[in-house]
Amino acid sequence: MDANQINQLFDEIAEIYDSGDLMEAERRCHNLCNAYPTYAPAVGLMGVILCQTGRGEIGVQFIEKATELAPAEATFLNNLGTSYTSLKRFDEALSAFNRAIELDPNNAQAQNNIGAVLRPLGRLEEASVHYAKAVAIAPGAGQIWANYANVLMDLDRVEEADAAAQTAVDLSPNYAVAHNNLGTVRQRRGQYAEAEDHFRRALGLNDNYADAHANMAEVLKDTGRVKDALPHYERARELDPAEAAMGSNHLLALCSVDGLNPADIAAAHAAWSGVQATSIPVTRVDGRLRVGYVSPDFRRHSVAYFLEPLFEHHDREAVEVFAYANMPTSGDVVTQRLKGMADHWRDIFGLEDRTFADQVRADQIDILLDLAGHTRGNRLTAFAHRLAPVQMSYLGYPATTGLDAVDFRLTDAWADPPGMTEAFHCETLLRLDGGFLCYRPDDDAPDVVTLPAHNNNGVTFGSFNNLAKVNTAVIETWASILDAVPGSRLVLKAKALSDEATVARLTDAFARYGIDPARIKCLGWIIDGSPLAAYHHIDIALDTFPYNGTTTTCEAQWMGVPTVTLAGDWHAARVGVSLMTKLGLEDWVAPDREAYITLAAAKARELDALADVRAGLRDRIADRGLTDGAGFVKRLESAYREAWDQ
Repeated sequence: MDANQINQLFDEIAEIYDSGDLMEAERRCHNLCNAYPTYAPAVGLMGVILCQTGRGEIGVQFIEKATELAPAEATFLNNLGTSYTSLKRFDEALSAFNRAIELDPNNAQAQNNIGAVLRPLGRLEEASVHYAKAVAIAPGAGQIWANYANVLMDLDRVEEADAAAQTAVDLSPNYAVAHNNLGTVRQRRGQYAEAEDHFRRALGLNDNYADAHANMAEVLKDTGRVKDALPHYERARELDPAEAAMGSNHLLALCSVDGLNPADIAAAHAAWSGVQATSIPVTRVDGRLRVGYVSPDFRRHSVAYFLEPLFEHHDREAVEVFAYANMPTSGDVVTQRLKGMADHWRDIFGLEDRTFADQVRADQIDILLDLAGHTRGNRLTAFAHRLAPVQMSYLGYPATTGLDAVDFRLTDAWADPPGMTEAFHCETLLRLDGGFLCYRPDDDAPDVVTLPAHNNNGVTFGSFNNLAKVNTAVIETWASILDAVPGSRLVLKAKALSDEATVARLTDAFARYGIDPARIKCLGWIIDGSPLAAYHHIDIALDTFPYNGTTTTCEAQWMGVPTVTLAGDWHAARVGVSLMTKLGLEDWVAPDREAYITLAAAKARELDALADVRAGLRDRIADRGLTDGAGFVKRLESAYREAWDQ
């Protein structure tokens, strides 16, 4: 058989392969390889088929052979890189893609594929350069535009990401990934109705698309429909059980659902991981404790308000501070402050758990703290394998991690009264005397103003919590308060309230309880000036339940606005108790919903007393030690030493 005949036979096999009949394509390709073992196209295609049918380790050997037979063929090298990627042999994949690009810089698929490897490795700028080249080479490729949009989002280049994602949809309107990616961009921009529409379109094209179900759940949760979100979270977990983030998103959502038994929430967390941790030998017993903090939120974020005092006030003769930052970008001004206060800074974004573990062990960390729980960007899958002799959970999450490998959870006796919540935790509760939080107010926080009710015709209540926490029970309760206080108003502020459809849905919910929408004012993100200035118009803050506010409650107090809170029976529902008790404002804590309504109405009638509380709140915060970083960290370090000694 001459060369033309061999090529013709291969073309027939390639057509069969393109039709999707992999079994027949493999049979014929196998015969061709046996007859002509040095014919590179058949050897390479055989490798591709093997990789696509679950035999990657064998398939990659065929593709390697094809690149040896035809070392100048960029397509074979691109296929080799793809097969290495599927086997998680990323260094070899990058080498193969780079060789393909050297041979053919205008190979759009190779440019795209190398970006797909660089992105999860955290090399985002490099990935964006390759994606940009890919779309320049193949401007009509919707799939590549969709990939480009993802990395632009990672880099916080949101407007460019929006344009890229929209281009992907325009070019490939029946490509579910394009709609999903455009939905994520629109959600980031606060355009929740449009985001929801694109997620629904993605699911209409592919109902077995786990990421689209997860994103649909997130947009429903963020717009106050957490119960509607639960089936999507559950479906995402069914479709992609190996992806830990799917489970984490679901667990976080459960914390906002009214009426769930805390024991059931705890059981769901405990079921999240079946990993059995191994023990780490204790190799250091003298000298400073090496303490590592792991977070995706070393930036302007709610966690940072409580983390910064720790970094600033640790006794460097007793504690050596390591920061493990799981962030895709370089951060902001808060990041730079934290970097300046940490003894060691490690960027771990894109590191596999094994590599992250090697770094922690090389640093000889004694106590490793998770600051994220089941929120976005957490590294709990690494904690599950035990990276340090002592592991703790703190700050960023209101419930158990569900991991036996996490030894302690830092809390206090107000948020977790002895005998009440131990059964809801896999961790041992380590209670800090005087409260588990230390707050650092914003440097640019405006001054407290006089009580607005003295100048308005009625009292103004407010809540600036995420709408995920504003469930049906909360709305019904707040409506009862407005009904009990004639002339009162309610101001709500949340990112999702920049979206008109979300505002309409929320005001309609209040209207069902007889509250005129004119009494509800909805604020989205405040960009110009300090967002805390919105408290100038609020007399009384209303806490959410069962998931209380934390940063929002602290901000309200700092701005002179006391918070009515409801005492629940597990940690997420008792943070308000902890904060208000810390400030000596126990009379702002209600034991149940009826008492919560009565208490809010009573406080609204006592304007002179309310004005006195407002005027003295900042001094009270200082006097009661909520902002006393040095004193707090001394107690924290004692707890660290106690845990280490155990």
